[in-house]
Order: sequence, then structure tokens, then C-alpha cells
Amino acid sequence: SRMPLPNGTLVPSSLAVQMIASAARRTRAPLCLLQRSLCAAPDVVVVSIEDAKAKTAAALRMVGWDDEDAALQAEIMTAAELCGNNQGLVKMFQPALMAPSPGAAKPTIERETATSAVVNANQSPGMLAAIRAADLAIAKVESAGPIAIVAAHNTSTSSGQLAFYVERMAKQGVIGIALANSPEFVAAAPGGKAVFGTNPIAFGIPSSSGPLCFDMATSAIALFGVLTAKAKGEPLPPNVAYGKDGGWTTEAGEALEGGAIATFGGHKGAGLSLCVEMLAGALSGGAVLGQCESKKAAKSWGHTFIAIKPSALVDDFESKAASILAAVKASGAGIRIPGENSIKVAQERQAAGTMPIPKAIWESICNTAENGLPK
Repeated sequence: SRMPLPNGTLVPSSLAVQMIASAARRTRAPLCLLQRSLCAAPDVVVVSIEDAKAKTAAALRMVGWDDEDAALQAEIMTAAELCGNNQGLVKMFQPALMAPSPGAAKPTIERETATSAVVNANQSPGMLAAIRAADLAIAKVESAGPIAIVAAHNTSTSSGQLAFYVERMAKQGVIGIALANSPEFVAAAPGGKAVFGTNPIAFGIPSSSGPLCFDMATSAIALFGVLTAKAKGEPLPPNVAYGKDGGWTTEAGEALEGGAIATFGGHKGAGLSLCVEMLAGALSGGAVLGQCESKKAAKSWGHTFIAIKPSALVDDFESKAASILAAVKASGAGIRIPGENSIKVAQERQAAGTMPIPKAIWESICNTAENGLPK
């Protein structure tokens, strides 16, 4: 049987049950309230996972990407959407921003040693540079180890969900650390102007019970969380963004236009964001504060990937890591390991073969796939 949503989408009853149960676990809200909320969501459509990936790739081809690059970017964005990460298909809300930059070329290696490299993205998207850098770090640590570092710069967009890359590294038995800087959207302190990017950092750690993936922005909310709120017309959570006057705002548009996003955890988050700016910006050769008027205008986002071979230091690292995870999980009721919720969401959606996508974003993808960019 299928359940109709107010927007006309027919949702398989099994999917509705899974979505409601998943939300109940995450929020501990009564099931009846969550069910009513699900059925009153006219701004969401439920789409087959394969259709989402194929249509996104088609849209990317229509804006100028070849088959290989379109498919790779669609895979990365769909993977983020699948696990409920807000760095997924929201990138397609303004498809013109996903078109190749003027003069863009395939990423190339401009500096290299046995255990290090610098990738020049040549104004290609961060996703294409990041996947090459992560894979190169894996190859180097496996061949020359015990540590390899690969940086990328001159990217025209962000790399998306860093967890995608560090999980890829961890599944190869390699500890992966990823850092990224980005244009100015985040203030270092209340009332200050935007100086940092959301500057995420991520860790992928292999274990015999499955990889641990921890991916966090050093801002109070990820940039694409703000963009998603704007696309859906929803308010931001309190105390994550400043308005033009320097005070708190829940208006996503105001935060993006004249305001700023806050760092998480006050001065500690600001300090961590500053370190990411150093390691992902200055160390990669990307645009940095003080050397350009605007990182947004410079369009040279920096990424740094560090790969570590555990076997260089210890023989039974993965079993030790699994023991730590099990002990932490058992240490109290309701404790969740980083990434655990994302895995559950992805598994539920994979079982159903479908996932919810904001209606405005899906319509943008479909329109671009069929008609290309507006003339």
C-alpha cells in the first residue's frame, strides 16, 4: 500500500513507517505527532535513489560536465543526501553555480614526493579535486607510508561532505584526516565580520566493527544547512547566525547577506576554525585571509588530506578501535557513536530504495536535466 502526501507524492507505507520510526529514535517525540508532521510536508518529494543519482548526473551534463565528472559529482552529492547530510543535493538548487568555471580543466599534480603531493584543481569543483587527493593519499601511504599528505587548491567550489572521503580512506584500512577552508561566511566573534569559512574537519578511522567517521564544521551550522533552510523557507536554529546588526538571527537570508554564521562553542570553535584555516588554506596553497581582498572572489578553496597506516605503529589497531567503540557505546543509555545516525538513515533509505528531497531542489534538478540552464 502507499500513502499520499499533500503534494501528491505516493509514499510506500513501509517507507513511511521507517521514516516515522527513524524520526522517533532521533527526537524521542511521540509517534503520532511525527506521523502527522510527515503527512503535512508539502515541500518534500520522495524519489528513487537511482533516479536521484541519474537525474543529477543528467543535470550536470546539461551544465557542461563530461560523463565521468558528472557521474562522480552526482555520486558524492547523492551519498550525502542518502544519509541525511545537508551537503547533498542542495548544491543543485542553483545549478548555474555547478557549471564549469571559465577556463576550468581537469585537476593536475603540480608538486609531488613519495609521500606527499599538491593537486591543482585548475578551477574544477572541490569534489573532483578532493576525490583525487584522497585517493592519491591512500595510494601513497600504502606504497611508501607510514604517513602521506596530499593538499589541493584552486578549486572553484567546496568538496561537499568530508565524511565521504575519510570513509573511503578508512574502508581501505587507512586512518584519514581531512580539512577544508572556504570563503568568508563565519565570524570569529559576535558582532565581527565574516572571516572564516565553515572550515570542516573530518576523521575516518578503521575498526573491525566498521569505520568510525566524524565530520564536523567548526561553525555552529554548516553553510549548506543555512542554504537548505533558505531553500525550504524554514528558520535557522537559535544562536547559530548573526544578522546585519551583529545580533542573533534565525533568518537564513539575513545571515547570508550582510550577516555571518557563528562558530560553535565560542572561542574554542573559533580557535579550531583558525587552525583549519592554517592547515587547509595556507598549507594547501589556497586563498587565505590577509593575502586577498575576498576568498569568495579568489575562488581557490583549500583541502588537506592526511593518511596514516596503522600497521606501521601497531599490529592490532582495528580490534583495539572496535573495543573502544563498544566500550563507549555501552557506557550509558542513548549514547550514539559519531556517524551512527547517518548509517541508520542511509540503511533505511537503501532498504526502501527511495529518499526524501526538498521539492524546490528536486524541481531544479529535473528542470536543468531536461532544459539546461535558463537562456
